[in-house]
Amino acid sequence: MKTIKKLMIALVLVTFTILNVKAQPKSEILDDNKPKMNWSDADTLYTFQFNAETNAWIYFQREIRRFDAKDYPIENFVQVWQKNTKTWANYLRVNYTYDENGNELEEITQQWDASFNNWINAQLRTTSYKGKQKEEILFQQWKKPTNEWYNVMKYLIKYTEKGEKNTVSISLYNGVTKSWDNHKRFVMEFDNPYAPPSLVIADTWTAGDWKTEGKYDLKYNGRGNKTLETRYTWNAGKRTWLEGIQLEMLYDRKGNQTEYVERKFDVNNNSWMNFNRSVSIFNETGNMTEKIEYVWNRTTKQWDEDGKFKFSTETKI
Repeated sequence: MKTIKKLMIALVLVTFTILNVKAQPKSEILDDNKPKMNWSDADTLYTFQFNAETNAWIYFQREIRRFDAKDYPIENFVQVWQKNTKTWANYLRVNYTYDENGNELEEITQQWDASFNNWINAQLRTTSYKGKQKEEILFQQWKKPTNEWYNVMKYLIKYTEKGEKNTVSISLYNGVTKSWDNHKRFVMEFDNPYAPPSLVIADTWTAGDWKTEGKYDLKYNGRGNKTLETRYTWNAGKRTWLEGIQLEMLYDRKGNQTEYVERKFDVNNNSWMNFNRSVSIFNETGNMTEKIEYVWNRTTKQWDEDGKFKFSTETKI
């Protein structure tokens, strides 16, 4: 299922990753410019995986979407292909609601329970606005046997006078005290008040105060697309920044992200070591038609193909 989750275009449950509170800072900076749904105008999108043993493309998953009168997606559910029975099996479903201005208010994620042959609530994300700007994002999880939504986490967002997001505070719900506890804070700094942030400081709430945990150095191209993100961890003992993770993004002339490379810092060699890579191909209308995933082979010092996928609205390719 690991690969399936990587390919859920616009359906990845980033919240569950963020909830790993011990991660060095792996919580993604809240970004309104998240990748759009692949083939966003398609009622059904099929994903095919290349089978090296048979040298053929086979079904992997399909997304089925429903839209409202304004063409906003209101339901998107994923089915995975069962090789043995050659049938589609339900896996994940997401429903969306909007306000009169088209701003997303709720996103409800459900997972398929084969035992009960029914959809089971998993996560609810509720977004509140102040004017046109997001002010709070609340994450809740479905709890059994009480069958109710339980507070988990919320983002509080503040902006500069120019309207740029400059602080995102993350709180975790304390079920014992029935109150919100400070958890993480991202403070953004700008070289240019009209450009995206060039530096983000990540703080963690410890012993009643904010303590610096890490930072993100960010670089962009002329279109404002992020091209490099370098993450550091603060070493309080040595009072220095330690390199951690580096993400590099490449784009074509139309702004489509064609390549993504993840590197981790190798302390022993004092250098960046390749880790993961993906290469994407787009058609003339900007829809992703193919994606190849790689992992770095430290022995051969080459990229080994880890998966090859094609996307199409057709049932055959």
